[in-house]
Amino acid sequence: MIKGALEDSFEKLVEQGATKAKKTVKSAVKQVASTVSPNKMWEELLGVSSGTSEVKEERSDGRTSEVKRGGNHTPLNLEKLGKNYQDQAAQKSEALKQHLFRMVKRGEEQILEEGKKEKEEKKRKELYEVQEKKRKEQERLRQEQSAEMPKGKVRRSIFSHKKVAERQHAELKPSSGKQ
Repeated sequence: MIKGALEDSFEKLVEQGATKAKKTVKSAVKQVASTVSPNKMWEELLGVSSGTSEVKEERSDGRTSEVKRGGNHTPLNLEKLGKNYQDQAAQKSEALKQHLFRMVKRGEEQILEEGKKEKEEKKRKELYEVQEKKRKEQERLRQEQSAEMPKGKVRRSIFSHKKVAERQHAELKPSSGKQ
């Protein structure tokens, strides 16, 4: 009997411990969920209370604007936003001006370079034409001079015989004569 009572008590302890552990886990989850709420975290980070409140802002033009604060958003500073947008627009326009200026300068430089290249090409062509005319004139003079000079006896060296220019000989017929 003692053995049976011990087994029953042991089983009761196990069941009681299991239920206690389940309850503890469930309560811990609830506590963590309540403390780690994303809404509460954002509220704490941004310093916004969950209640609604009204804020009156005075603008630079003298009017007052009423903004109702809810728990889900913060009020917008429209003047600051407008200034930011104007600054961004000014920066973009300045960057575009600089880019356009660089493009225009680059275009002007290219036009100047093309003009210089064209001038150099013209000069080169003119020089080539002048040199070609001189060369043709010299060739023509050489041909005229070489055609006018008579060809006579030419001595190759001291020890060789004189070479006589070829002359036309009378035509001889073979086998002409008495047979």
